[in-house]
Amino acid sequence: MKYLYSGLVIILLISLTIPIDIKQITHSPLFNGTSAYSYLVDQCEFGPRPPGSDNLSLCRSMIVELLESFGWNITFQNFTYREVECVNIIATWNSQSNSPIIVGAHYDTRAPNIHDPGSGVGANDGASGVAVLLELADKLPNETRTAVEIVLFDAEDSGRINDWDYIQGSTYYVSQLSTERRRSIHAMVLTDMVGDINLELPRETSSTASLQNVIWSLADQLGYNNTFVDSYGGSILDDHRPFLDAGIPAVDLIQIPFPWYWHTLEDTPDKCSAYSLEIVGEVLEVFLVQESTDMSLFPLDPPILLIIGIVAIVTLSIPILYSQLKRR
Repeated sequence: MKYLYSGLVIILLISLTIPIDIKQITHSPLFNGTSAYSYLVDQCEFGPRPPGSDNLSLCRSMIVELLESFGWNITFQNFTYREVECVNIIATWNSQSNSPIIVGAHYDTRAPNIHDPGSGVGANDGASGVAVLLELADKLPNETRTAVEIVLFDAEDSGRINDWDYIQGSTYYVSQLSTERRRSIHAMVLTDMVGDINLELPRETSSTASLQNVIWSLADQLGYNNTFVDSYGGSILDDHRPFLDAGIPAVDLIQIPFPWYWHTLEDTPDKCSAYSLEIVGEVLEVFLVQESTDMSLFPLDPPILLIIGIVAIVTLSIPILYSQLKRR
């Protein structure tokens, strides 16, 4: 019984301990927040951009033109959801097909309806994450780009409207990954609502802790610990979830709680700031550059049911162990 108890304690400690990979910064970021903010405004000028709309199609053309001007190769991933034609945008460098890091954002906005005005032009909820990735696409060193795949997801934000579900673009994307491709992905980083003037990014609780540890450590070294807050927010249904479900380490960079103007017509560029975009962009740029040359392994978090089971077994074994010790 003594050895059983000791073994259970060791298993519990291993399950609950997530390694912290602290890396010293060796890259000076080139990310320009003013440029990223201009990409945010450019998207908003198309108006609301729900899936299947002409506005989204026009915005998609602009995004693709920018990415191609930066030298990226573009693939459209077409899918149909609820009889609406949707398109994920995939950008790769030199036709690379197995880049170990994916960075993503959704480029659609919530569709207005009679019960919900929608997110209007979606400056923060949609455009901010895309803006960060567009600026990264321009500023990443060429030697880093082969390690990175940029994916802009369609059909993320119309959940609970006309029987739609959320995160359809990312769900479809992951469903199309081969087993080999899934295994080749070391990390997925999602940017969503990262432009607010008073940006605070706590840790999203469903994200992979070991991956968060690296990103939050880099943010701290860059002096951005007031933005990348070392506390826990809620668990969010977002485009990182299908990756987690597929066993791929993933992290959601998202403001929690959501800003007051979330999913309203007040989600406009004046609520966002170039400085907030620059903070997120610099942290991600450093992360991508350093990971591309020194690829980390990000252990997935132990399943919560396993933790609960181990805790229960250990707790129940304590009285038995105590009884055995008394007899001796």
